[in-house]
Amino acid sequence: MKVLVTDGEFKHTLGIARALKRRGHEVHLVARSRRAPAAHSRAVDRVHLLPPTSDPLYAQGLLELVIALQPLAVVPVGDGAVRAADQLRGRWPRAAKVALPTREALALANDKAKTGELARSLGVATPREVLADSPEAARAAFADLGGSAVFKGRFEAGRKILRYVRSDAQVAAAYEHVAKLSGAGPLVQEHVPGVGWAYFGLWWNGVRQRRFMHRRVREWPPSGGTSAAAESVLDAPELERAGEALLDALKWHGVAMVEGKRTPDGRFVLMEINAKFWGSHDLALAAGVDFPGDLVALLAGESLAPQEPYRAVRCSWPLGGDLWHALAKPTALPRVAFDALSPGVAHTFRWTDPWPSLFELLQWARSTPNALREARQLR
Repeated sequence: MKVLVTDGEFKHTLGIARALKRRGHEVHLVARSRRAPAAHSRAVDRVHLLPPTSDPLYAQGLLELVIALQPLAVVPVGDGAVRAADQLRGRWPRAAKVALPTREALALANDKAKTGELARSLGVATPREVLADSPEAARAAFADLGGSAVFKGRFEAGRKILRYVRSDAQVAAAYEHVAKLSGAGPLVQEHVPGVGWAYFGLWWNGVRQRRFMHRRVREWPPSGGTSAAAESVLDAPELERAGEALLDALKWHGVAMVEGKRTPDGRFVLMEINAKFWGSHDLALAAGVDFPGDLVALLAGESLAPQEPYRAVRCSWPLGGDLWHALAKPTALPRVAFDALSPGVAHTFRWTDPWPSLFELLQWARSTPNALREARQLR
């Protein structure tokens, strides 16, 4: 089948393209420029350049590309591409297949406040949280939460919009930062200690087809963010119950990540739902769960065999946050170096497909100053 994959710049798009090529598909890639790492993979048959997803012309460009390439399956990778696919409902040609939940379910999943309400109604633990529509409301919420809080964007924006606030003097700046970038007053949450754990699923017309779980070993930034190193989790009943309860309630269709923290006393506390492919997706592939291949099979009208048990694996992304983690937190350097060099740890580098890694290195070098500056602001 011909498959169009978006977001060639993202670290996990390369693994998606390789997985689809292994299943025998003709892979087309959308990227902003030829510098995108996945654009140089042997798994990609053709690269198509479109403006950034934030550009108003992106959705129309994507539609025109799909019309020209049909018949095909469309795999939106990032939040912006999912948002464009949502805008194009009813305009896709009949020969183009894309998996999206209902508009209502997608909107709820992308609204962190409403996601929290749904979770609590299902008995899933969440942080205490308050929507603040003014600096005064934010200050009151911060005081009510005990003098330590996270100010975050209410709506999914494709990147982390948040600030950690530990004193009343930081409230005004945190409020202004989040409101400016998100366009709305922040969601003020209590700070929940613990390690990032997540449940990942592929649902089809409200029915689970595939599942996977992981825990973060290291994050970027270290204060809390995306996976820089992670391990598959084979058994976590509370996490699995939370993920399935939420996606079942939403009658989900497609892939999603249910993200949270496991607290020191072993509880799972929900943070948010990511209604798209996730940055640590390479770990699932290394463990034996082929989400993109199975998604395209379902789009092609095939049925899936029952899922086989997946493997216990650790995956490290040296150029996807782990080296930055070591630069920001030098005590982690020995473990970061060990995982980067260990043959027992999964990585995205392939001797049979080396060129994407060179462009990942160039991308890493260009991004390093801004990444370290942002990490300092989040301390």
